[in-house]
Amino acid sequence: MLNVTLLGGASFSANGSVVRSDLGPAGRLLACYLFEFAGRVHRRERLADLFWGDADPDKARSALNTAIWRIRKILELGSKGAARLLVTIGDDVILEQSPSVRVDTHFLESASRRVLSRPDKRAPTDRDLEDVSTAIDSYAGPFLDGHEGDWVLQERERLHCLFVRTTFELMRAAAIQRRYEVALDFGRRILAMDALRESVQRDVMLLLVLNGQRADAIRAYQRFLGLL
Repeated sequence: MLNVTLLGGASFSANGSVVRSDLGPAGRLLACYLFEFAGRVHRRERLADLFWGDADPDKARSALNTAIWRIRKILELGSKGAARLLVTIGDDVILEQSPSVRVDTHFLESASRRVLSRPDKRAPTDRDLEDVSTAIDSYAGPFLDGHEGDWVLQERERLHCLFVRTTFELMRAAAIQRRYEVALDFGRRILAMDALRESVQRDVMLLLVLNGQRADAIRAYQRFLGLL
């Protein structure tokens, strides 16, 4: 099993051991891009321009080919034969999805759909709460923290909004069930990543009052004022 971490930074591990790659900065970002957008078809020219745009075309193509070869080696560390998941056909490159590759952002998205796509808005089951809580725990920080680029920033914002929406929905559902401690835990998870989100700050203060923690609610209000 190859585990790919993209939230809070980028890292790869195979069967419990950290993978030390020789991809280089651009090749490492390419790997992250392919893992994040697994299942999509990418043009070689687009990838070369995106990650080696400052190099001349021949060197960029050569660097892309080398990086693809090294990414296949990483895939093979996770599962024998997994190198063939990274397919190149003519000018197209595609990393096929597989159970042998676990990407934390995909896990977050899958778990979030269980909460946000409930047609009748029924309360999450205990199993939902357990599974989605595990996914939320994997949100260790912004997508590819420390990196920039249009595609990184767009994906970072999308995933952050997904994390907030999912966690807020779980907080709301727990509050309706009067499970205030559980609701507070979800609210605090949001604030740990987005302390200036005023609506959640207010909700957490209200939950503290409902849970009989008026003094804590006052302290939470004072802490929030200190952030402004």
